[in-house]
Amino acid sequence: MLGSPPAIEKCAGDEIRSILSAVPDHAAVALGTGLTFENYTSSGVVEVPEMENPTHVLILRTGSSSVIEWRENGRDRRAELLPGSVSLLPAGLRQAARVCRPRSGVASILQIQPAYFNRSIAQIVKGGKVELVRRMDLRDWQIATLMESLRANIAAGSPGGSLFGQSISVALSAYVAQHYSTRETKLDTYRGGLSRQYLKRVLEYVDAHLGDNLELENLAAVAGLNLFHFAKAFKQSTGETPHQYVLHKRIERAREFLLDPHVSVLEASARTGFVDQSHFSKVFRRIVGVAPSDYRSGA
Repeated sequence: MLGSPPAIEKCAGDEIRSILSAVPDHAAVALGTGLTFENYTSSGVVEVPEMENPTHVLILRTGSSSVIEWRENGRDRRAELLPGSVSLLPAGLRQAARVCRPRSGVASILQIQPAYFNRSIAQIVKGGKVELVRRMDLRDWQIATLMESLRANIAAGSPGGSLFGQSISVALSAYVAQHYSTRETKLDTYRGGLSRQYLKRVLEYVDAHLGDNLELENLAAVAGLNLFHFAKAFKQSTGETPHQYVLHKRIERAREFLLDPHVSVLEASARTGFVDQSHFSKVFRRIVGVAPSDYRSGA
């Protein structure tokens, strides 16, 4: 697709001409149904085999510049991607690529299944269905900032659970639908918070499921709103985003458990929805100021 092997030299440049391929370090995490976030750390030349994207893909590249070669509309294309550049690859797109990095860099990749994307923008996009366009080299500060916040949250162990990643993914879905579709797209606005009745329902649901992996879609369904408007309405009503509220409630509940000598730190961690005791201790110390064991002994 991209020509004969000598094209690698052209792509790689003098610094890494001796490197024929590189195997990237890879880590992936599921943010919920329909959402996956991945990090690839690599240098040298990485061949991406031809495949069809089953999902909408956003890629943020950081750490070093890279050169990408691909084929589009029957023509070989090539672009230098600076740190902070973003690629948008719509679902259904079929292509291969060759990516060349003279120094180690990171590709942070968010995959959004079309069904989740459509639910994210349901009832907020005027005119119905949205068709995204391929953009290989976007210099979009908004996307880069949201992607970086998602990466940092995952690197910190997702202290608020998957709600943060889901909220960011919904915001990104709405943003790319508005700015990178085949036609002009406008979003319906939503003013006002949740009614007292629906806010009470949502808070009671959170309270009853603090130990579970709470999903943004479930909270939005309880409130009777779509994903995008729910997150905005919830913050307007409570002063906190859904993930901030849930995290603070989990720590509050954990403090209650730690006052009970019959509940171990491990059990307090599990019953408040943290992935493991180490993660729980790290988040508890950051918010409360002391480790769970010290909090218990000093109570």
